[in-house]
Amino acid sequence: MTKIDKTDLENIKLIVKESKINSVTKIKIKKNDYEIEITSNNFVENNVSVQKIEKNTEVKDVENTNDVVNEDNIVKSPMVGVAYLSADPNSQPYVKVGQHVKAGDTLLLIEAMKTFNEIKAPRSGIIKKIVTLNSQPVEYGDTLIIFE
Repeated sequence: MTKIDKTDLENIKLIVKESKINSVTKIKIKKNDYEIEITSNNFVENNVSVQKIEKNTEVKDVENTNDVVNEDNIVKSPMVGVAYLSADPNSQPYVKVGQHVKAGDTLLLIEAMKTFNEIKAPRSGIIKKIVTLNSQPVEYGDTLIIFE
């Protein structure tokens, strides 16, 4: 049996917070191809369904699926690798939802072939949503961050 690590706990906390789940009744974690499944009894009251994150998919809230996002407001992955929201596990994330960033500010890192690549803000603006999870594998073109 594989142990849950700090990254798994960070991802679970982020999913629960983003989906506004008040009480979690079941958590399932699968390490190969990384999958997290969270079940809650209050999903009908909060219009939140079970959240499942698999490799190469985006975190989506049921409440926000009707939002139309301008392509210019989406920061996509320029490469295949692993996304990191902070410089190291003990550091604060580079950005948070609601934070104002300037063009050129570092948003996150993508590790590819043992090289950490800074993903910079393409323009100034406010962070609306951080789609990628910490230590999540990303593919070329995956949505990482959405600006307002």
